[in-house]
Parts: sequence; structure tokens; C-alpha cells
Amino acid sequence: MRARQLGDRTAYIFLDENGRETDVLTYRELDRWAGEIANMLAARFDRGDRVLLLYGAGLDYVAAFFGCLYAGVVAVPLFEPTRNRAEHIDAIAQDCDAAVVLTTHDLARRSNSLGTQYAFAQLPWVATDALRGLGDPAEIPASTPVDGTTIAYLQYTSGSTATPKGVVIDHAMSLHQSADMGHCWQVEPGDTIVSWLPHFHDFGQVTGILLPIHAGCGAVLMAPSTFVKNPVRWLEAVSTYRGTHSGAPNFALDLCVDKTTPQQRAALDLSSWRALSNGAEPVRKASLDRFQAAFGPSGLSPSTLTPGYGLAEATLKVTCADVRSRRLAVRFDRSALGLGRAEPTAACDGVDLVGLGVTALSTQIAIVDPASTDRLPTGRVGEIWVSGPAVSAGYWRRREETERTFGARVVGEAATSWLRTGDLGFVYAGEMFVCGRVKNLMIVNGVNYYLEDIESTLADGHDALRAGGVLAFGIDSGGREDLVLVAEGRPGDGIEPDQLAIVMRDLVAERHGIVAVAVVLIAPGTIPRTTSGKLRRQQCRNDFQAGRLSEIHRWEGVTTMTKPTADNNAPDSSGPPSLADLVRLGLIARVQTWLMARFGAEAPTLDSSRSLIEHGLGSVDQIDLHEYLETWVGQRFSPEILWESTTVDEMVHAIADALSASTTRM
Repeated sequence: MRARQLGDRTAYIFLDENGRETDVLTYRELDRWAGEIANMLAARFDRGDRVLLLYGAGLDYVAAFFGCLYAGVVAVPLFEPTRNRAEHIDAIAQDCDAAVVLTTHDLARRSNSLGTQYAFAQLPWVATDALRGLGDPAEIPASTPVDGTTIAYLQYTSGSTATPKGVVIDHAMSLHQSADMGHCWQVEPGDTIVSWLPHFHDFGQVTGILLPIHAGCGAVLMAPSTFVKNPVRWLEAVSTYRGTHSGAPNFALDLCVDKTTPQQRAALDLSSWRALSNGAEPVRKASLDRFQAAFGPSGLSPSTLTPGYGLAEATLKVTCADVRSRRLAVRFDRSALGLGRAEPTAACDGVDLVGLGVTALSTQIAIVDPASTDRLPTGRVGEIWVSGPAVSAGYWRRREETERTFGARVVGEAATSWLRTGDLGFVYAGEMFVCGRVKNLMIVNGVNYYLEDIESTLADGHDALRAGGVLAFGIDSGGREDLVLVAEGRPGDGIEPDQLAIVMRDLVAERHGIVAVAVVLIAPGTIPRTTSGKLRRQQCRNDFQAGRLSEIHRWEGVTTMTKPTADNNAPDSSGPPSLADLVRLGLIARVQTWLMARFGAEAPTLDSSRSLIEHGLGSVDQIDLHEYLETWVGQRFSPEILWESTTVDEMVHAIADALSASTTRM
């Protein structure tokens, strides 16, 4: 329908890491390409078959996803197949009993290196870029008839403690969610959505892929790595294309502030931006305030930042703040929250929380006592339950987990089934607030301690700590629950690890009245996270107890232990070095220089026999290192070399080989 209505109007634009347009699709071109993909799928596979979409960021994924909808098969949005993700993909492929892999020609060719041990590697692989622009549009068959209950796609979610589960999203849910988002964001046909969020995450899938087509507007997309390398690219795209709507978690707002210069901000015009939805859990007032202060002079309206709440089990959105008014932030009494009551306070030691708006279009929430399942009144803290047209029927082929998560009943209200979110919250002044998770509590002497609250205290308490890089959890100590603090340190702050550990201990003791039994500082970028960036508390607890954390320093009671650094394995220098040897030596030296510049005195000693991950480098760090090395060598090379290399030595050899091959072609 959109193709007939909007024809040659631009639907999607994709930008490269320099902000240049590398691909454009009109509504008519998208319809034709998706139709060709659907024609192939209908001829070779059965209606309802599961289809793995293994794509990097780009418009190939967009066409493949809509081709699946046209053909009546079930799309399974995932990511490009790399060695470090192969086991995850394989687990999903087996869970959903996938029938085929759709990808690009280049990724299909590279998949040969994955090996034969993975089931998904043995499936038929189809390169959909080869189908672009083929055939006569008049010969493309009409899409397969579907109804609202037809499954559109499986949204796989890892959660914080469980193995990946496929949330079943049908066509009715997709349409309702898009209508809900369009209503709350006030999206109009002439608007432009600008997104770097991954397409395999619920936020990116709904706002970047589904919503533009439903609203009949345009979308400007870029890779998540483009944003992380250079956050100003996202802001420049909003400015250049007069972007109106976007979404981002807290870390992205902080990254924009930290990695843009006053000169870059002065060149931006963000006055067109009407809604920037922050859906992180919990939304941090400090992040919103910093972003507003930094980009207000660039034209960002105070009402643009619109906090919200959602989860994959409800397709995405549950609540959203009003895009026409300034967000609601309230300071609540810390002790009262611990006792299950939301009471505003002016005290300096209160907890600042942000209102996450209201529901719309038949979605309902209930605040429920998680133990008794009684509905709680306004102002009382309980588990957030959700009901409505966008709530999934359950997880793919997981009956017991589905009943436990999606089949909850409020006492005295047996007619309605509710989704148990596992999040704790309350309603105040008509808006919903989130204050933690059911499992993210410690109970000591009858008092609840919200672990997110403790983490916020640490993140706000010292410049060497940052939001999103701090975790608190309880451990069993002979029948007593004790507190452990784990944090990534921000380098270059002039404080020694032993001093920082004491600062952390004292901040929590003074603010919350509870003393940690252990404080652990770990390498930046190594705190456990899901693919969507959420902290994995249970995994961190398990890694702590098993001794698997990348520890820089540990404080336990009065005992201090510092983890020794590894010896550096220098490359063999016997004999006259070849040109390739010199390049590899130069790369090793550049990696060490980058480590020192990024982490300062806390930089790990480079050991070329260990991987980047073993040096404490997370995905964001590796993207930054990739950009640094590309700049030094003056040529482009694939970032997968960094992600897939098992040692630094293997990495520099692979980079040198890639540069040599590139020079030969030239």
C-alpha cells in the first residue's frame, strides 16, 4: 500500500561511518526488492518457516525483513555471522528450527570460515543482494495473505540471567506497536527518523524499521559502530536531514557529551528534533540533564528528551512521556522506597527518579505485590505488570516459561492475563516510575536495598566511575546476604585503585547504611552486558565467585590484593625485518600507545599472545582502537579482524595481510 501511495519518495537512507549516503531506497524500490525475495522464499520454503536474517547494518536487512513478511515466513532478526557470535547464532537456529539463512553475498562467502560444527552453517544460504532490481515488477506476485495472528518475527532476547528466548511477535502486535509509537511520538508523514540502534534489538527494529513504513515517513540509518566511533555523526545526521525522532539509551547520551567538542556542537542545528526517547532501565536524570545542557545551545528543545519504558515481551513500548512538555523528575525519600513507599522529599540524600510517562491505545499497567499478587495503590512500590494488544502470547516453544511470565493474574481480577516484567516501580503524579528489579534487591534486617540505587550513588559520587559501568550484587555468606561492588574505572582521574575502592565503600556506607564486603575494580569495557547493552548482574556475580573477572584491584575487608600484569611477548626480531615485519612491529607499538592514552596508569601491559578481550577491551574500546589504527595506517580494513582474532599477534598479522592485499590490488 505504501509503495502505491508514496512511490518514488525516499523510504530509507543509509550512511557510512563518514556520514555519506551509501544506499537509498524509495518505497517503490523497497517493494520491488522485497517482492523478489518473497518470490524466492515462496518458491523454495513453506509458509511459517523460520528464516535467519544474518546481516550487518544496512538496507539489505530492511528488504529481507519485509520480504519475509510478504512471503508469510517468520523472520528471525540477527546480526552478521562472525566467529565470536557463531555459538549464539547456532543456539537460536536450533531453538527456532530455522529453514534458511538470508544474508549478503559477501557475508555468505565469509561464512565458509565458520566451520562445519555449527548447524546454521549447514542450512541453505541465500544472498538477497543478488535479487535487487531483478525481474519485471509486474511479474512479482502479491504478498501471501496473512491475518493478525500470523507470526511476523521472533525477537530473541537474552535477558540478564537466561539463555536467549524468542518472543513471538505477530502482525497485529507489530501494527499496534507502530500505531502506539506513532501516536505518542506524534509522527507525521513528512517526518524523518534517525537511528543507529541495531536492527536485531527491539528498539531498533520497531523505531528504525517498522515505524517509518507504518507512518509513511523517511528514515536515516547508520551502523551502531559508526555512532560509537564518532557520536557526532548521529547528531550531524539529525541536523542535516532535519531529523524529528530518535531513540537512545543513557550511555549514548553520555557518549555524545563526552566525545563532541564545543566547535562540533556549535555547527549543529537540532531544532527539528521533536522526540528523543530514552528507554534505558532505569532512566538517569543526570544523563538527561547533561545532554540537555550540552546541546540546548544547538537548538535542542527541553521537551525533546522523552523518557519511556518498554521491553521485547511487549513488542517494545509500554509507556512514554509526553513529547509536548518537559519531562517529570522527582526526588524520593530513600528510606521510604526501601519500605515500599514513594514519598517525595527535598532532602539532599534523596533518590532522583524520572517519570516514564503513561500508556496509550489500550495498553494497561498494574503495580502488583510480587509475592501476594495483590494490586497496589498509587504511591506503593511493586512489580510492574503489563496487558494490552502489543503484549506477546509468549516465548517460542517454551510453554512453562510462557505461562510463568505471560499468564499472571491479579488477585480478584482473573479475567485478564498479565505480563510480569520483573521490574519494580510505582505510579506518582499520573506517571510510571521504575526503581529497580524484583531480583535486584537485597534485604538486610527487613529493609530493601535497591541495587540500582546503590549503583547510582557510586556513578554520581566520583568522576572515576561512570553510569553503566558499575554493578552491585549480594552474595550468600553463611545464611547472610553481603554486598559486593564491581566497577569499571574511568582512566586519567588521578586516583589510585586502592583509594578508589575505599571511596566506593565509604560512599555506599554513608548513603545507604550498608558496608560492602568486597570492592572490585575491573578493566574498562569488561563488565558483563547483553547484546542490547543491559548489565548482566547474575553473570557478574557468577564471574566474581569463579574468579573470572578482569580484575585490576580488589579490596576485601582490610586486605588489599592487586592482580599482576602479564609479561609482554615481543615479536621475534632475529634477522633483518621484512616490510611486513615492520608493519606488524609498528602496529604493536601503536596498540601500546593507544592503551596508554586511553587508560593511563591503569593501562594493561600489552601481551601479544592474549586477545583484546583478555586485555580488558570491550566492544566500544575495540571500535575506538580500530578507528585509531585505520587512521595511523591510512587505509581501511575490516573491524572483524579485531573482533575475531584470538591474540594480538594474530590481529596484527591479519591487519598487515589485509593492507598488503589492498596495496597489491591498487
